Amino acid sequence: MDALKLVLIFVAILIALRKNISVGVVLLGAGLLMALLFQVGLQPLWYGYLDLVQSNSFILLTSVVILITFLGALLKELHFLNTLSSAVQGLPGGRRTAVTLLPPLIGLMPMPGGALLSAPLVGNVLSDGCYSPEFKVAANYWFRHFTEFFWPIYAGIILTEAVTGLPMARVSVMQMPLSVLMIIIGLVVFTRRIKPDVGQSARFVPSLLGIVKSLWPIGLAIVLYGLVKMDLAWAILIAALALIVAVRPPRAAMVISAKKALSPKLILLVFGVLSFQMVIELSEAVGFIPGLAATYHFPKEVVVFLVCFTIGILTGMVSAYVGLGYALLAGFLYQPVPEPSLIMLAYLSGFVGVILSPSHLCLILTNEYFGSDLMKVYKTLAIPISILMVLGTVITLTGWPDLFRLP
Repeated sequence: MDALKLVLIFVAILIALRKNISVGVVLLGAGLLMALLFQVGLQPLWYGYLDLVQSNSFILLTSVVILITFLGALLKELHFLNTLSSAVQGLPGGRRTAVTLLPPLIGLMPMPGGALLSAPLVGNVLSDGCYSPEFKVAANYWFRHFTEFFWPIYAGIILTEAVTGLPMARVSVMQMPLSVLMIIIGLVVFTRRIKPDVGQSARFVPSLLGIVKSLWPIGLAIVLYGLVKMDLAWAILIAALALIVAVRPPRAAMVISAKKALSPKLILLVFGVLSFQMVIELSEAVGFIPGLAATYHFPKEVVVFLVCFTIGILTGMVSAYVGLGYALLAGFLYQPVPEPSLIMLAYLSGFVGVILSPSHLCLILTNEYFGSDLMKVYKTLAIPISILMVLGTVITLTGWPDLFRLP
């Protein structure tokens, strides 16, 4: 019965999205529907919303999204993004290299909705009218996320070590083939469809200098966050202030950037995402899955997939399926000892759910930016994400993860 309730909620989300209802409103409504179906009382629900709007997570996430939007808009108004796009297109491969390289460069800094920062770059490179908004969203989104399997400053990798006891270095190297697989799929499905530049010679050194010149504000934020360990919101704020001091942008550019960043629709979107996740926790809507799987004697691999994929697609957060899903699966994943192959499968399953999640900030923010049809974006992603899941699962079964078993 609980499984049918989750299916009903997810179908309702998809129907609402097809009717082009604002994603923030859709997720807020989905949370209320979940509270009703799973019988969450009015009092805990009310206090849940009150606690949410006063919580550090809501304040910090809203601040980060606003500051990212402001920094990205200001970089665009100051023509930094045009300079960066031109510089990257000067590398061997031209536009193909640019679309493949720009999103993961931004992805080195783990930030909520970070694909929104690389979206204008991809939009500038593919601005000739030959590519649909859905293709731009999917290509940017895909290449933005392949680093999440191994880049050690991502929360998912850090939490995996903390929860399972498998050292971070082992997790990172073990899961690196999944990133390589994702790159290969992206090159075949997305990069190959981009028309090659004709008659344009590569300018390697000038291009590198142009990339550094254009990316220094983002690079500064990455250094402050990744190396200095500064809070992400402060790191982006300092980078934005440094840009303003260095360039002294005209007032018009500042006003346009501020209006985009302070959009009520953007703030509602953040609240919708977090409120939906809050109701999932209150309702304990996914806690029944391990028991259900045991009742029907599902293989342990199927149980791992169901739990992590479900949490991933509902929450849109890697930290959620690692933090909650791994705890639910403790007997499979790390008790009494870590099982690398199942840990790798769990991470892959949850990641695929996150990529497909309508509450994933990167997806919904870039979809808003390009004005694309979210259902068509899903169609564009369907084949590559299916290939990633199937071939990734094969990798987990080859014996490769066992090389990382603790002695």
